[in-house]
Amino acid sequence: MKAALIPPISGLRQFGVTGKFHLLLSHLLREPQYFSHYAKQRQEGAYLILDNSAHEFGQGNDPEALIYNAAAMNAQEVVVPDVLEDSEATIERSLEALEYWFEKKDRILRRLNPALMYVPQARNKGDWEMCLQNLIRMHMYVTQRNKYRTSLVVGVSKDYEAWWPKEGLCPLLDILSEMRLTSDIKFQVHLLGWGRNLWYLERYAKTYPWIRSTDSAKPFVYGMARLQLEPHEEVPTYPKRPTNYFHKRMDDQMRHISTVNAMIFRSLASGSLTTSIAV
Repeated sequence: MKAALIPPISGLRQFGVTGKFHLLLSHLLREPQYFSHYAKQRQEGAYLILDNSAHEFGQGNDPEALIYNAAAMNAQEVVVPDVLEDSEATIERSLEALEYWFEKKDRILRRLNPALMYVPQARNKGDWEMCLQNLIRMHMYVTQRNKYRTSLVVGVSKDYEAWWPKEGLCPLLDILSEMRLTSDIKFQVHLLGWGRNLWYLERYAKTYPWIRSTDSAKPFVYGMARLQLEPHEEVPTYPKRPTNYFHKRMDDQMRHISTVNAMIFRSLASGSLTTSIAV
């Protein structure tokens, strides 16, 4: 699967040019350096996903800000607003966004023609599946009514690995796998974030080769704490993302460790992590 790195702003020149696939945080586009960096990447042919920043603020950015940011970046994909761990609020916010975009900003939306990513939220598996089904039905109804692209992207949050310590996201990915076999709906899957059990990512890549992509800031969070990852060894306690993460500067050691950690992340996502990576 493709892997998008989410480095701090100070690391954009080193880490924000790797590959042609990037996930941007909507609220950071207020930062001139961040905006100009990814605008240049887009001009050079990169694929940009505009995230709604729900992970940072508990709920996604408002539809107006999202569509204008998407237009400013010429983004090819937009994450529809969601609300963390709240299925009903997620469905409501998603519907509000679609109605606003098609009724108020239809010309902008059709000019961009972005793929739409929906992120099911819930407090248990049954609620998550219900949220997923409702988001898909809503998407199909609205897009067919407005003669818009019906294909979509499903975003799966890393947070739900906590429900199954020994299985990770597999129970949710199995639901999506069954849908791929039994439904005519065309969708892709993006894993939002690198879970706490780092090595599960390789398992996902091998078991579900149809997963399109993932993203993470973890290589740099570990790097800032001077923690270098060792493939398939015990995972260090996650140091948590600093509150000033995006504006924090890294010294040479932090950058070096982050480089190794990013290599491991990409290798896991490709399903071909070697047993050791040279430093």
